[in-house]
This record gives sequence, structure tokens and C-alpha cells, in this order.
Amino acid sequence: MMKCLYLVSVVFHVAAGCTLSAYNDQVPSIRNRGDSVLLPCSCSDLNTKPQKLTWGTFRTGRLTEVLNEEHYSGRLQLFNNISPANLSLLISDLRVEDQGYYRCSTEKEYRDIWLPVKGCELVKKKEVERVTVFTGESVVLPCVCTDLQDKPQGLKWEFYRNNHYQEIYPKQTGRHRNRVKL
Repeated sequence: MMKCLYLVSVVFHVAAGCTLSAYNDQVPSIRNRGDSVLLPCSCSDLNTKPQKLTWGTFRTGRLTEVLNEEHYSGRLQLFNNISPANLSLLISDLRVEDQGYYRCSTEKEYRDIWLPVKGCELVKKKEVERVTVFTGESVVLPCVCTDLQDKPQGLKWEFYRNNHYQEIYPKQTGRHRNRVKL
């Protein structure tokens, strides 16, 4: 009789599959570009594992599976081979474009997690900063991120004269050619 009860218990346990844990704090704090983040997801019963697991994102406007996406190549790590009930996803070397909703899905249910990623924000001045320099001298023009550890992903300097902007970095033309350095 005990063997029969045990067998029924095992069959029910396997049939029930993985029920995802409810995370009260599913919003990771704001991360900076270049950081790593662990997106939490696990089965509530640590002795179960899902028959099917997918991680997806709505980054592009529709749900896309991330585990085989080129954008994440070499930056993702799952932990379910060590602990089958741990379905968490580690994303390394975060990029600003990684920001968005991520979905951990099993065969029965899913959990959505919002990942905020911050890039370089320039220090904003209230007025135009005037710099005086004499002909033939060099000048350093100030431009810094609010977080000094951050590095801008794309950077462009423009020269404004006669109601016209001319790019001088990285594309150097005319009288600014070979004269602008970072």
C-alpha cells in the first residue's frame, strides 16, 4: 500500500511540473551599461524542473527568444544545468538596447521582469559655456557623463557657425581635419 501511495505521489509530482515562484521584487534596480544582471526565475519546488524553458524579450516590439539571438552572443548564462529548478538568466556586459521586458516561460506559465539600463547622460549646463582661446593655441572643450565611470556609446561633436552645424568629430572635414582629438 505504501509503495502504491509513493508511486502515485511521484507521478503527481512529475505531472504537476514546475510552478514558477512569485517574486515580490521582480524589478532589478537601474543598471549601467557594461554591468551584469541576474534576472530571477525559479520553480517553487526545488525538486522539479520544467519540460520546456524559454527566455524572451519584447525589446523589438514583439516577443523574441533571447538564448539564440545574435545580439546576446556570449553574454547569457543559465543556471538550470547546476540546479534544474533555478531558471534565472545572467546577462553580462549590458547594453542600453538591452533595456526592456524579459519573459521567463515554462510549459504552463510565465513571469515578466522589467530591466532598466542607463547609458551615458551628459552633464547639462544651464547656459552656453564660453571658452576663450587665442589663435594657434589648443583648447579642451568640456563634455562629461554624469557618471564618470560611464563611456558614451556614440559621440559626435559639431561646430555651430552662421546658423549651420558642421560635424567635426568623428567625421573631420575642412579646416577641422586632423585637428580634433578626444
